Amino acid sequence: MTYHLTYDFGSGSVKAALSSQEFELCGIENTPYPTCFPKFGWAEQKPEEHWNAMCQATKKLLEKTKVDPSDIAGIAIAQTATTIIFTDVDGSPLTDCVMWMDGRAEAQAQKINERLKEKRFSGKNVISKLLWFLENRPEMVTRAHAMLDVSAFLFHRMTGEWAYEFTGSRATCLVDIANRCWDEDMFELIGFPRRLVPERIAGSTELIGLLTPNAAEALGLVPGIPLFGGCSDHATAMLGTGCIRPGDAHIYMGTSAWLATATSDADSLPGRMPSPVPGLRYHFYDTDSGGSCIDYLLNTFYTGEVKQGADVYTLMNQDIQEAIEEEEERVLFLPFLAGASAPISNTTVRASLLNLTRSTKRRHIALAVMQGVCFNLRWMRDIHRERNGWNPNFLRGIGGGMASEVFDQMLADVLDTPFTPLENPRFAGNLGLQSCIEVGLGKAKDFTVLDDVVTCGKTYMPRPGYQKRYDRMYECYRESYQSLEDMYRKLNETNG
Repeated sequence: MTYHLTYDFGSGSVKAALSSQEFELCGIENTPYPTCFPKFGWAEQKPEEHWNAMCQATKKLLEKTKVDPSDIAGIAIAQTATTIIFTDVDGSPLTDCVMWMDGRAEAQAQKINERLKEKRFSGKNVISKLLWFLENRPEMVTRAHAMLDVSAFLFHRMTGEWAYEFTGSRATCLVDIANRCWDEDMFELIGFPRRLVPERIAGSTELIGLLTPNAAEALGLVPGIPLFGGCSDHATAMLGTGCIRPGDAHIYMGTSAWLATATSDADSLPGRMPSPVPGLRYHFYDTDSGGSCIDYLLNTFYTGEVKQGADVYTLMNQDIQEAIEEEEERVLFLPFLAGASAPISNTTVRASLLNLTRSTKRRHIALAVMQGVCFNLRWMRDIHRERNGWNPNFLRGIGGGMASEVFDQMLADVLDTPFTPLENPRFAGNLGLQSCIEVGLGKAKDFTVLDDVVTCGKTYMPRPGYQKRYDRMYECYRESYQSLEDMYRKLNETNG
């Protein structure tokens, strides 16, 4: 039997999975790595810790499954994209990995927007942060051999090849999507050296190279295993949810949260994100704080139960269900713990709890937090509907947040749309990556192989009585952000 090995690098851990050629999950291993916040608005990780976590996860996975490494037919990687790692000529890091949630470059974004005479970029965009490096660390930029994202860094570590993957390269804002090549005008716009990006931009199913002996030894594998391009995290989620045709849509709820809807290249308003599926793009709206808001809730308001090792997720869901039925307190939560990318782009906005009273209990705050995440997804949906309409073929759900039936039902109610989480929502990224290997090896003709392997769970239908309640709160939610926007800027802009 042959197997496929996939790695899904998220915001806080790598999920390594071994699957059979028939897409049956044989084993999965999740290994965390830390994030550092050295200054206000900054977020960094150590590239070597990505590699170490990858090696640890692989060895544990092989030990657990007893799979012979020589039976592994292919490897693929997904990553959060919008990351920056400068390296020397040997591929060793010269900087920490600047993460997608890092918002240090708001001043540089404003400069670029002034040059373009339009508000296109924020301080979280890679192009803005590259200008930050040019202005603040010019000697390092001069000394560097390459500027890579997490996947490109690992490509070189594993195979010795210098390459970007296409869906990930888009996040640099330096790529001509239509022609699948680097955009010389964008390099000139910020004065960034063209020599620092690899010439090669590989497809998701394209062979990057073969695993080297040194990398194989570190991972506990055998040399010569083919490594394929894989995808950015949301591109592989498009595959893993079976969103391979125009009109297919999904929501992700992990550390962040997003809404993505597939569209044809030929549409009058095609999505800005390139799909691994030929001829397909997708509209994409992401919020920096999704599941991280739930983590904050549990770590702040359920600390005793967390220390006791209680099932805090079940307890939280019970609290929320009780608060829904009471309908007494009307607490609002704005879920912007790390600023916002969508539905609004604002690096100074932060999270807030509003309308607390003496009778506000923990359960009311828990309800407000979950509602806030759902309201933010609805705001994204409303923006999409205004521009493109809203009649998806289906709306599926993935990510750890989908384990909560209370959240799933609330999302259907808030969006007034039937909502279907996958049966195994945590594995969707690895499933999408496996399809890249299958197509890359020639075992599958195209991505329609996913039609037979994506398994959906229960469909949650919107409930009319609850929709009206959420409609009222949603209006207040939108208005509260607009009322507080200037205050956030006054509080936080001087800290950047």
